[in-house]
Amino acid sequence: MRRDRTVGVRVSRLGSWLDATPLAQVVLAVMRDATGRPDPVVALRPDKPAALPVGRRIACWSLVGGVGTSTTAALVAHRSAAAGRAPLLADLDRWAPSLALRARLEAATIADVLVQPGREAALVSRWSAVPFIPGSAGLAGQIDAERAFDALERIASSAPIVIDLGTGIDALDPAITSRLDRLCVVTGPRVSQLQAAFCARPHLRDVPCPAGLVMVGAQESDASLIAERIGLELLAAIPTDPYLANDDFATRAPTLRAVDTLIRALS
Repeated sequence: MRRDRTVGVRVSRLGSWLDATPLAQVVLAVMRDATGRPDPVVALRPDKPAALPVGRRIACWSLVGGVGTSTTAALVAHRSAAAGRAPLLADLDRWAPSLALRARLEAATIADVLVQPGREAALVSRWSAVPFIPGSAGLAGQIDAERAFDALERIASSAPIVIDLGTGIDALDPAITSRLDRLCVVTGPRVSQLQAAFCARPHLRDVPCPAGLVMVGAQESDASLIAERIGLELLAAIPTDPYLANDDFATRAPTLRAVDTLIRALS
C-alpha cells in the first residue's frame, strides 16, 4: 500500500512538472486545433458517425462553383459509410466533374454507365468504403437525366444515394430533383457566393423536392442569419477546415460533427 502511494505521489509530481513546462501549452494548442474546443479542455469522447437512412436520395447543388458542393457531397457519403451504411456517390456535374480528381481515380464514368445498360454494377468504382461513379466532362449539359437516375437506382437498390449535381440552373433537372428526398443548396460566406445564393431563390421555388441550406466556412450563428434571409432551412454550418484544402479528406473534429448534423437533418 505504501509503495502504491509513493508511485501515486511521483506521478502527481511528474504531472505538475509537465503542466508547468511549455510542452503543456503545445499540447493544449494541438488539442484545440484538433477538436475546436476552447479552454478548459474537457474529456474527449469519440463521436459516433451518423448514417443516412436506407433508400434516402439527396443531392448537393450550388448556383456557382467553388463553394464546396462536391466536398460536401463526398463528406456526407464517407461519413455515412463510416457509420456502416455506405451510399452510392455519383458525380452528375455536367460541366466540371471533379470528384474523381479528389479521389485520385481513373475509372468508368456515368457516360460509360449510360452506354452499357445491364453492366452498371460492374462499372462502379470504390472510393475507400464508398461505391462511386465519377462524372464525365464530355456530357457538357447533354446528360439524359432520367436514364442516369434510373441507372443509379438499379445500382444502389435500397442503399442511400448522394449526388453531386454541380452548378448552374440546368443542373436542377426535374427528372432528377423530382426523385430526391432533399436538395442541399451549398454556399459560402463570401459576398459573391451569398449573392449567388440569393439569386438562386426564384429557381428553387420550382424545385419539386424540399431544399435546405448548407453553409461552408461559417459559424452557426452567422449561418442561421443568412439562412433566414435567404428563406431556406439551415441544414448545417460546416466550419472552416484547412485540412480539406489538401484534397486528402483529413478533417478536424468540428467538421465531422457538422457533417453528422447535416446527415441527421437529411434523415
